[in-house]
Amino acid sequence: MFVNRWIETHAHIRPSKVALIDRVSGVSYTYQDLQRASHVQAYRLASLGVKPGDRVAVYSQNRPEILELLLACGLLGACLVPLNWRLTPQELEKIVADCQPKITFVEPGLAGGEGLEAQSLFGLQSLDAEPVELPRVSPDSALAIFYTGGTTGVPKGAVLTHRSMQANAWNTIGGWGLSPDDIAPIFTPMFHTGGLNVCATPLLCLGGTLVLPGNFDPVKSLEVIEQEHCTFVFLVPTMYEMLRQAPGFSRSRVAQVRKWISGGAPCPKTLFEAYWSEGIPLIQGYGLTEAGPNTFGVSFEDAQKRAGTVGVPLPGIEVKLTDTDGQEVPVGTAGELHVRGEHVMSGYWNKPKETAQVMQDGWLATGDLAYRDADGFYYICGRRKEMFISGGENVFPAEIEEVILTHPNIAEVAVVGVPHPKWGEVGRAYLVLKQPSAHDEAQLIEHVQQTLAKYKIPKEYVVMDSLPKSAAGKVLKRMLMESVRA
Repeated sequence: MFVNRWIETHAHIRPSKVALIDRVSGVSYTYQDLQRASHVQAYRLASLGVKPGDRVAVYSQNRPEILELLLACGLLGACLVPLNWRLTPQELEKIVADCQPKITFVEPGLAGGEGLEAQSLFGLQSLDAEPVELPRVSPDSALAIFYTGGTTGVPKGAVLTHRSMQANAWNTIGGWGLSPDDIAPIFTPMFHTGGLNVCATPLLCLGGTLVLPGNFDPVKSLEVIEQEHCTFVFLVPTMYEMLRQAPGFSRSRVAQVRKWISGGAPCPKTLFEAYWSEGIPLIQGYGLTEAGPNTFGVSFEDAQKRAGTVGVPLPGIEVKLTDTDGQEVPVGTAGELHVRGEHVMSGYWNKPKETAQVMQDGWLATGDLAYRDADGFYYICGRRKEMFISGGENVFPAEIEEVILTHPNIAEVAVVGVPHPKWGEVGRAYLVLKQPSAHDEAQLIEHVQQTLAKYKIPKEYVVMDSLPKSAAGKVLKRMLMESVRA
């Protein structure tokens, strides 16, 4: 149940196996190297006064030191807090005030880190590292806190323990069929659970190999996948679209990749079909920070046969769908998705009220709406708070967005509910166009009418240069909704 024991084990049974390749520095770590580095970092943190239960914050792009610090915190019973380097100083202040780290490390030269009371991440290497006696750590000790703003914009730190991160790794390995021979590039930022826990920690648990490519660039990323013989790729939909548009993109260059997973946001059907037409087996994943994050798994065959499915629950995970009264809904009916398992967070840091609002009897209320078919496959409809009611009918924006994206001139779309004097609420579609000069709103509406019921069709359309997005690539509908209220 201890994350750092993965490395201890592999350092003994496969010491020369490459655990980590840092493309930025050109340095590679074997499992023996990583085991030694984690112990040295633990001794250095101890020399700085870090004790069990303390938080250690790090403000850095994807670097080997983040993994070293995670493992070092595991050895000390401390807790790593990766800070989002895309936040404003005011947003960072709220997070730092909430978690109160014992010490913060900052990557030198990284914009936004100047206002943090911190030590240089590289300065950590020069500290004295005299061995110290390591404490006894509980499997339920906090190992990492990942902050998520959620729909309210108030930062909440989801606490993941040794036990929950181990469970997420086991669930992922078993459900996704990972192998010690797998090689995965980590393109998504490690200040998100998607960067650390979708495939990084599961592969470290298994004895696989990680590649840190540096900041995402579609051309360079394609080179990394090809040159490092990557076999497993996780990206968010916007990254997949950029990768597909990169010069030289072809199935032959990425033929060794056996599993492609999209997550972090709904992936448009048009994007799936574009990859499938190239013979690339892209599938949709689903997870959330509070649940480890991995939750469902699906084969490529089922992904093709059952358009839009995220699959079935991974091993060790229970799910249920409930209505507003807490009663389970029948097959084919949308309900709020609840998840239970050891991979679920222990709660929000310092927020017992907010924790109680989403967790009861071990069940995590995700806030996502989903339905299941007669064969037990699940489909995500969207966020419960994003659903709106028009003329007494429930309307799910994700369904509308999927249809609008099939129009050849639509690059991106986000639909929100806005007040209406007659219908209560109607849809407003925010559009990003491929060719603005070719936009014809009447023709777009006619296109949508071929597929959707009249009450689902947006009554308003707003053209934008771009949609607001989080660092994980999710469209920030909260910002769009706030503009509606304003």
